[in-house]
Amino acid sequence: MFIAFLPLLYIEEKLNKNSLLFVFILSLVSFSIWNSVTTWWLHYAKKRNGSIVLIAYLFPVCLNSFMMSFVFTLFSCIKRMAKNRNIGYICLVCLWILFEKLHLEWELSWPWLNLGNGFSNRVEWIQWYEYTGTLGGTLWIWLVNIGFLKTILKYQKEKNHFILYNNILINLAKIFLMICLSSILYIQYGVKKYKNSVDMLILQPNIDPYHQKYHYTTQRLIYEFQRLMDKKISKNKSMIVVAPETAFPGYGYKISINEINKNRMICLFKRYLKKKSPKTIFITGIELFAFAYKKGQEKYGRNKFPISFFISECMDSIEWINIFNSVIQIGAYQKKVYYHHKSKLVPAVEIFPYKDFFSSIFGDDLMLDFGGGVIELGKDNNISVFQHPYLKMKIAPIICYESVFGEYVSKFFRKNAGLMVIITNDGWWGKSQGHKQHLYYARLRAIENRKCIARSANTGVSCFINERGDILSMFPYGKKGFLYRKISVNNIKTFYTKHGDYIYIISFLIEIIIISYAITYYIFRKIKIQIF
Repeated sequence: MFIAFLPLLYIEEKLNKNSLLFVFILSLVSFSIWNSVTTWWLHYAKKRNGSIVLIAYLFPVCLNSFMMSFVFTLFSCIKRMAKNRNIGYICLVCLWILFEKLHLEWELSWPWLNLGNGFSNRVEWIQWYEYTGTLGGTLWIWLVNIGFLKTILKYQKEKNHFILYNNILINLAKIFLMICLSSILYIQYGVKKYKNSVDMLILQPNIDPYHQKYHYTTQRLIYEFQRLMDKKISKNKSMIVVAPETAFPGYGYKISINEINKNRMICLFKRYLKKKSPKTIFITGIELFAFAYKKGQEKYGRNKFPISFFISECMDSIEWINIFNSVIQIGAYQKKVYYHHKSKLVPAVEIFPYKDFFSSIFGDDLMLDFGGGVIELGKDNNISVFQHPYLKMKIAPIICYESVFGEYVSKFFRKNAGLMVIITNDGWWGKSQGHKQHLYYARLRAIENRKCIARSANTGVSCFINERGDILSMFPYGKKGFLYRKISVNNIKTFYTKHGDYIYIISFLIEIIIISYAITYYIFRKIKIQIF
């Protein structure tokens, strides 16, 4: 990553001023190769009949490659307008950071290849993410790439070997200085002890998402989970048990939010916990729904579904139904069932991005069918933090794709959450790099907020992660079983937790100044040429 952009930057520098189209084409080829190779596993997505959904692979690859090429070409244009190399490179760094922030916020979100994510399996190098988040990693990569480029250009101009070696050492120092700083923080958190801890039990049922998930009855699912819990649950301990994303209610029906406290499945689990472990809470993924009525109470979203999905006594007053990918907390003596709806939805799988625009181009078939029905999910942008009734600790419940969004996750810890629970289902792409990359990204969230993570994945990999991003123990992909461990809890609020992606705000302000300067300089230069 520290030299990956050098060829592209070097060729852009050597092209003449009228070659912006060539810059775009060349960068498009480069970024298409990068996107295709790094996210090739997306092509494993299948329809319920087993056929491959190529659009699930081609659309993000093509769109992301185009956007990256547009950003690079825009940088080249502004650099030529300003007639200043340094201003141009500052512009590139800021533009790229703004592009990555866009991917974290809009409905076509695909922040998977944000550059700072690239160190997710080198956590010893990036402990300083607790101050900058992943955008700090993006800044680091670009500064080193640009530094090496300027070294090459300076050597070609002056042919001075001393300057060449000196500048190479300076750029290497940019790398190793940050790694040394990270190592100090890594050691510091290795010896730090926290007063509070909790016993965690993670369940991994290993239910095939294509052929089993939507054919299991609720009764069978309950039996499978209770059988796993029986092996480790203790009557005398206050524990947290975690099951994966959309584990319930199984095939046949969904659970109404209005009736959630009286639901039969919920009551069965409450009775089970009273008998086996009264002070334990059970956190699991679930599919919920809520009716929106004609009086105008569209509380959660704008999603409209056929009412024939469900049976209701008040059909005449219902206008549409909102369906949610949610996580709930069940306690033996907990009167209220806490829930959190997934807010960061997967484009074309859980949300139809910019529906009015794209439906006119692609029709209504942009939503992908992975076996559970083709529906657009609702979302609730409010942050819901769970609380253990006996241990008096708060828990951040994160659902699948949400774990890729740094600033979003940090909002839970601004509400004093002391640990993180991630529930996910990574079985859609088989035993490929997809589930591994998703696992590694969770490590970044641990570093940014200095919180332990309990990660429950349907097919794997389930694991425990500490405040340094180390994977303490893990259960392999494609196996059924459980993990048990005592993990620490803390109420630390890191700089990143408090301030989020502040780097993009700085980049935005700098970019406004650079663009204003470039346009002004370009106009005055044109006027001057016409006069003289």
